[in-house]
Amino acid sequence: MLESTTVNIRGIITMTKTSLFYRGAIALLLSALIPVFAAAQTLDRIRSQGTVNIGFVKDAAPFSSASSDGSAQGYSIDLCARVVDQLKSTLGVPSLKVNYKAASVSGGLDMVANGSADILCGSVTDTLGRRKRVSFSIAVYNGGMGVLVSSNADKALLRVLKGEVAHKGPIWRATVNQGLANHTYAVHAGTVTEELVREKIAGLGVQATIVAVDDHQVGVDMVAQGKADAYFADRAILSRYSVAKDKVTLLERYFTYEPIALAVPRGDDDMRLLVDTVLSELYLSDQFEGFYTDHFGQPGEPTLMFFKAFARQP
Repeated sequence: MLESTTVNIRGIITMTKTSLFYRGAIALLLSALIPVFAAAQTLDRIRSQGTVNIGFVKDAAPFSSASSDGSAQGYSIDLCARVVDQLKSTLGVPSLKVNYKAASVSGGLDMVANGSADILCGSVTDTLGRRKRVSFSIAVYNGGMGVLVSSNADKALLRVLKGEVAHKGPIWRATVNQGLANHTYAVHAGTVTEELVREKIAGLGVQATIVAVDDHQVGVDMVAQGKADAYFADRAILSRYSVAKDKVTLLERYFTYEPIALAVPRGDDDMRLLVDTVLSELYLSDQFEGFYTDHFGQPGEPTLMFFKAFARQP
């Protein structure tokens, strides 16, 4: 009798463990699928609520910025406006309300990931790491990291930043790094640029101070006021800041080339297809050259070919 009771208890324990295992596995599977299901309903939610939520990077002119009245403006904003027009037509909601939400790059990506924004417009680099949380459209610009330096910057630092040898004579690792050492570098917080600068400085073993700022104007002002020796950010953005030429200099060099794109919910093929369709039709149209010129100036043939290469045929 005792043996029989023991067997039953063991059976109950085994069944309980098995049940808990399957319940845990099912719960884990469901939790993994919830973001996918939520994302797949983006167009349905926009249609039912009659509102599209657009996140935008608030200080990334000429891509996106907040105007004096609080509205959004810029190249990426105008692209997103075309997406809105397509949403109105596709969803049959001509009175679709647009709700703009200002954010930083990292904050905007969080909004797309958690569903509080349907698309993020700005100067946002498409990376594999970010694709773990959100998806991206085809490229909207060929960006890259540039640097703004003090007009009276150390000559050794200038030579290194221009891609030249810091000092003449025997080229030792320490000699080359001396051009970068003991300086203060400002970077835009939460961006690919910040990651790259920190990795480079750490990899070279250089003793330097890195200051992350939340606003491009702050970084530019730090250089102009002598509080930083250089400010690294997207070169197209740096070129738009008007500061005294006797205080700062924007170098011609691009340190990286990065695809800038619009961020959309991960796992939502229908939303991404709609966005890519809008962009592709614009890139292949006769309107695009004028559209681009309004924001960046007259494009050369290589620039136009870049966009045609990313466009998808119908």
